[in-house]
Amino acid sequence: MKKMLLTGVLLALSSAGAVKVGVLLPLSGASSVSGQAARNGYLLALDEINKAGGVLGKPLELEFADDGSSPAKAVPEFVKLVTVDRVDFMAGGVSSATSIAISGPAKQYNTFMAWIGAAAVPVEDAFADHRYFFHYHPWSYYNFEAILGYFNTLKTQKKARNIAIAYEDGPFGSAGIGDTVAAFKKAGFNVVMTEKFKTGSGNFGPLISKAKAARPDIFYWVGYDTDALPLATEIKQQNLQVGLVYGTPPSWPVGFEKNQLADNIAGLSLWLPSSPQAESRKFVAAYRKKFGNVTEEYFAPLAYVNLKTLAAAINQAGGTDKDKVAAALAGTNTPTPFGPLTFSKSNKTQYQGFKAGNWLHFQFQGEGRVPVYPIKFAQKPMVWNK
Repeated sequence: MKKMLLTGVLLALSSAGAVKVGVLLPLSGASSVSGQAARNGYLLALDEINKAGGVLGKPLELEFADDGSSPAKAVPEFVKLVTVDRVDFMAGGVSSATSIAISGPAKQYNTFMAWIGAAAVPVEDAFADHRYFFHYHPWSYYNFEAILGYFNTLKTQKKARNIAIAYEDGPFGSAGIGDTVAAFKKAGFNVVMTEKFKTGSGNFGPLISKAKAARPDIFYWVGYDTDALPLATEIKQQNLQVGLVYGTPPSWPVGFEKNQLADNIAGLSLWLPSSPQAESRKFVAAYRKKFGNVTEEYFAPLAYVNLKTLAAAINQAGGTDKDKVAAALAGTNTPTPFGPLTFSKSNKTQYQGFKAGNWLHFQFQGEGRVPVYPIKFAQKPMVWNK
């Protein structure tokens, strides 16, 4: 018994003064597929960091909190992590709406934020004056730059001219929709429909009827994973004839690739398990060893990279002083499963990680996500249904 108590005391001493990172994720609700994928990425990174000696000589500690994909829940969870759990740094963040909601408290408490998601420009606006905000995920205009490049290729190769756009009613889908339409028109496309929908409603009948009447070559939708299956179902039921259905949810529903409704639907991803980078192969092997399977959700490796680089910056800084850690993190130049990671200015924030060049386009074919563009990463030809 004495030995057990002594062991407990030693363990307690060994963790005293450990660096704590709060991780706010949507572990439930509309964005939970992304949140759960990210959680696994953090846990894998935590294992590797602590096996390599931890941070500042002690095991790194994570405090997870579930924002429920809801701004109303995200704020108290964020404040609790910062003021009650007294974490040293904050990581995570997937939804744009929840990130906007916590921007006030983040600035009030001068919180160090290493943020993996939240691509909408209003998030960039909200954190533009925050000196400790590091954003890993490309902003929405980088996403659109990659999409426009692909669609321009379809215009050349498939004579695609007419685009119908459906977008969710939150910041992720609605912010910048006017700029999106203008950019498509400037590139020579005809935008034959723009229609807003309520994410998670599952009611796409009238929207698809309108798209069918508009006769687009490309049906382009911006929403969340909860919208993918009901939308695909309605497209099938109404027999919407288009060359390509292209969606940009941050994640896709679990098992969506095995549903015949997913066949030939295309999308955007920062990473796939088949990505050729050496760091991607290492990540896939380590993920399979820990979890017994392989994910196709890029938020898993994104969270992994997020924590590994933050931990490396704290070690390099030699302490938790925010200015020193920020300077160290700003100097990051490391290979990752997505390619090299460095930080540079975006339109409004000081520290932006990945940008347009990191995206690839895939299509659901044969119960899997197959890279189809850029050509150098393509594994099969893209299926055009016209």
